Amino acid sequence: MRRLLLDFGGVVIKTPFELLHRVGSPDWFGPFDPGADPLWSALQRGQITERDHWHQRAGEVFPDSPDPVSDLMNAVFAPPSIEVLRPEVTDLLAEVDRPAVLTNDLARFHGPAWLAEIGLNGSFEPLIDLSFVGTLKPHPDAYSHALVELGEPPENVVFVDDQPANVAGAKESGMAAVWFDVTRPGASVELVRQTLVGG
Repeated sequence: MRRLLLDFGGVVIKTPFELLHRVGSPDWFGPFDPGADPLWSALQRGQITERDHWHQRAGEVFPDSPDPVSDLMNAVFAPPSIEVLRPEVTDLLAEVDRPAVLTNDLARFHGPAWLAEIGLNGSFEPLIDLSFVGTLKPHPDAYSHALVELGEPPENVVFVDDQPANVAGAKESGMAAVWFDVTRPGASVELVRQTLVGG
């Protein structure tokens, strides 16, 4: 079986859009209704970065905060883990050996104790946070760095991400890559299972 390399936000944990009731349910739709969310559509077209997207959105909810992104993420992703983790992916993690994570901004979005608070501390081997590396997905160097950390050739890795641009970058690096459709998590996980065994 190939090694599993997962994006974190949107894949291992739910998207902020699925947890907006925790901050008063602003009318953001993201991937659940892209046509009704111009800012999300701008992100998908590559006109803004994911960091820019969440900075603007967080400022709408916490306009007077010196760090609105942290405030937003702390609010929507607070324990209990049963509300935060994506159950279909939790089941998948129990089935595979040494699952790994490649994320752009885990440290930026979540404090150092948060992984333990939701029960994921030590769950990934390795957990690669590109915040500390100096390059972000979908830049080719992000995937090269991950392959070095994994100690695997690209053809032996299945990468999973909810952002199409990041999936395309992984494919260009030689990995098998699966787009995780957050609107159909069960079907996405089944496709990952098939790909892990070479399907």
